[in-house]
Amino acid sequence: MDYHKREEELFERWSQRARKLRESEDITKDGLLYRGELWFDGYQQVHRPANEESLWDDASMRLLVLSKELYDEDGWDIRAESGRVPSPRLTCRTAYRFFPNLERWVYGLMNTPDRKVTPFSRLGSETKLQGFYENAPLARVNCKKQPGTHAASNTVLQKYMENYADLLAGQIAMYEADIILCLGGQGVLVTFLRKHVYNDLQEVSPRIYYSPSAGVVAVRQYHPCYSVYSPAEMYQPMAAEYQAFLKEHPEFPHQR
Repeated sequence: MDYHKREEELFERWSQRARKLRESEDITKDGLLYRGELWFDGYQQVHRPANEESLWDDASMRLLVLSKELYDEDGWDIRAESGRVPSPRLTCRTAYRFFPNLERWVYGLMNTPDRKVTPFSRLGSETKLQGFYENAPLARVNCKKQPGTHAASNTVLQKYMENYADLLAGQIAMYEADIILCLGGQGVLVTFLRKHVYNDLQEVSPRIYYSPSAGVVAVRQYHPCYSVYSPAEMYQPMAAEYQAFLKEHPEFPHQR
């Protein structure tokens, strides 16, 4: 499937909708993450497009990261993000909380040998986790594609999601992910999935939801920048609940 072509068509439709609603047409591009070589564009270390579409098509496990919005005045193409510090030294890793936490969660959910989730203490080095994240078949979608200089309230987020519900639901469904990792929003993202994409999405445990018909697991997780709990305290409950789910649902993931 030509995912990037369909993404670009979606962004155009999103901009047209924004124009009608008299909202910002500055759209944050997102979707299937680029898996090409790293380069420094003068501001950030970013990836070039490469074979991410074939990687996704051939993947035995597909993970979609569903995030709220971009916190900035201007939008950019998050498909190119590496999560590394803005430095021409390509060996540098990120100094921000967002990506180290996200990399741990992605690794834990996608690596389950013998259907067991890796404990926090055995995740390995940050370099290993970063390398996995930058090479794994992943997609990331912002629910509110117009960027904001501060975090939108859940009420504002819900308004945007409903205004673009058909476009957002179509994009999510297009990827046919096995796991959807919902970052923040206090359940707003999961509620949208149940209402607009997977009507039979049911709560299995406080963090795990499952659609038997689609074979999709939605994981409700903190925003990666949440600083009240330590990285271990955010990872371990998710890992325990996901492992319990795997034990009770040997049919997951569905074979394509």
